[in-house]
Amino acid sequence: MPSSQQDYLLRMMQQVAAAIARMLRRKDAGDLIGARQELHAAIGELLGPSAQLAPLMDSRTASGLLSDARMVVSWALLLRQDAELLHLTGHEVAAREVERRALELLLEARVRSVELSAEAWSDLRLLQGRVDPELLTPRYTAALATLPPDA
Repeated sequence: MPSSQQDYLLRMMQQVAAAIARMLRRKDAGDLIGARQELHAAIGELLGPSAQLAPLMDSRTASGLLSDARMVVSWALLLRQDAELLHLTGHEVAAREVERRALELLLEARVRSVELSAEAWSDLRLLQGRVDPELLTPRYTAALATLPPDA
């Protein structure tokens, strides 16, 4: 990977980490709406010009808009946090839909041969227990079947 692309990826990951820190501060202060706004701003920065289009696409196509599969993992982790906030605000249907998307994105990253961090594995396992596999496309049910049992 060229140095400029590595620099860009590093900056994006730093921005995501900073957004999560801001979100957690707002969440801890009881400002769940503000916490969601922080997450959505971070997702917008991560997705760039595709931020408006990506939510309208299936997960495979949407993940292809990102140049690096590690950014797909970051997007999934942000969505998992958003789902948690949706649960806390009583928006269960929306939370389940966001959890499905986050799981699909993590599985898509695995299909694209990305090594998942411990945090990503933890989120994947959490989401695997929450998302009805019958709601997933065959691509993602097959990806679930290839997961190691103890990861």
